[in-house]
Amino acid sequence: MTLFLPAVYILCLGTFTFIQIRRLWSRNEKREAWIYLLSMTVSAAAGALLIAGVNVPTFILPYRLVFEAFGKSILSR
Repeated sequence: MTLFLPAVYILCLGTFTFIQIRRLWSRNEKREAWIYLLSMTVSAAAGALLIAGVNVPTFILPYRLVFEAFGKSILSR
């Protein structure tokens, strides 16, 4: 089941993306089609990993380490 849901997600998103890419390509908007394809690929991969329950690293951790102690000291007063 953990492989089924991400596969269905990728299949549905891939179908929708393919339709949109063909529409952009037919209107001779090739640069926009490539940007759309890249952003959808990254978001599909991240979404599939999140659906599968994989802990995806984020960019928040360095900021959390820096500001967590500062915030706790303010709240403790």
